[in-house]
Amino acid sequence: MKRKALSQEDIVRGFIERYEERSISPPPEVEHPTYKIMGEVRRYDQRDHPTARAYMMPGSAEYGEYYRRRPERKEWDDENRSRRAKQEEKWRQTDPIASQFGPSVFYSRRVLGLPDVVEGKIASRHRVDITEKVHADPQEMARTIKSYAHYLGARKVGITQLNQDWVYTHYAHPYTLEPYGKPVDLNYKYIICMAFPQNRMMMASGDGIAEYLEVGWIYTYSSLVSVIIAQFIRSLGWPARALSSENSPYLVVPTFVDAGVGEQGRCSYVVTKEFGNNFRPGAVATDMPLPVDKPVDFGLQDFCQKCQICSEACPAHAISLGDKEVIRGARVWYSDGDKCRRYWDTLGHPCGICQYVCPWNFSNHWFHNTIRELAQRFSLMRKLAIKGHQILYGHFQRHPQPEWVNTMLPSH
Repeated sequence: MKRKALSQEDIVRGFIERYEERSISPPPEVEHPTYKIMGEVRRYDQRDHPTARAYMMPGSAEYGEYYRRRPERKEWDDENRSRRAKQEEKWRQTDPIASQFGPSVFYSRRVLGLPDVVEGKIASRHRVDITEKVHADPQEMARTIKSYAHYLGARKVGITQLNQDWVYTHYAHPYTLEPYGKPVDLNYKYIICMAFPQNRMMMASGDGIAEYLEVGWIYTYSSLVSVIIAQFIRSLGWPARALSSENSPYLVVPTFVDAGVGEQGRCSYVVTKEFGNNFRPGAVATDMPLPVDKPVDFGLQDFCQKCQICSEACPAHAISLGDKEVIRGARVWYSDGDKCRRYWDTLGHPCGICQYVCPWNFSNHWFHNTIRELAQRFSLMRKLAIKGHQILYGHFQRHPQPEWVNTMLPSH
């Protein structure tokens, strides 16, 4: 039987959920983040990112240089490129309209990552060259910036010192329009981290067009707010750089953990107490003096140790079922980006199943909020919450999409 399409009312309900005030206590602050540093931290090279490799053009100078250094990855990556090209072409032939919903919003995200945009070099009739810094009480300034970000749509904001260990070594396409292989220079003191929740009703399609569209839209939205906040800080005479999603050369997860936005979960994303991992990041790097927030610990490490829901739901088998591993000097949950990317390329578009199934992602309802509070405080309750989730919701099933995107997807 054909499933009913996602109604406009459902979409609006999911939109409203993103902005609801959470009637729960803030997660407890701690002195140290819940990840562990096990030795020397090796900085990440964006050229190694599975998506950066996927979008290299065979025969280009970048392609030749990379696989001379990393020949063991060439066969895997070439096959992925071939998969994606075939599937994208098949999708365009099957449904030339629906296949363009996602790319249209990702195009807008790309515009907001232009170097001159993130650095504020675009001329504006409201902009004058500022030489004198506006000095304000750092606590009040942080309160103002957070309130401004909340007004613009961020649901959680944290500030931390920018740890250079989390800054990439080199740029790579398609996540930046900086020259490929250019060394990263992100020499700022602080970073403002903002979380923008996604519409759960759209994300419920898992790996459908609705999910693809929602991810691209919230990335674009978070990038726009990042550009606005950076320009606001620059207008006060202080250096600031927007870290739009297509020009953000740093590791989001440990940085957002440092800023107290949440903890790293088994899925390798940051999970908040309030809305789980169902969000996209925006950020601004600045030298403006600001007080930093502490990391938080609401029991997620123990919860994820007991819970394997995202691992079992992952169609790519990319999320580990086991214990944490030491990755580039830090002991963290591990997710295999190569396997994840291969599934995306097999589909011809992204997947967000792990961002829907997490038990922390439920809406702001008294029942779910009570579970959140109890799971934070009692280890036994974490087991019960996981078991209850499995009984009530079972295995992941793709939910209906809006009728206007409910098209014939390529088979997978």
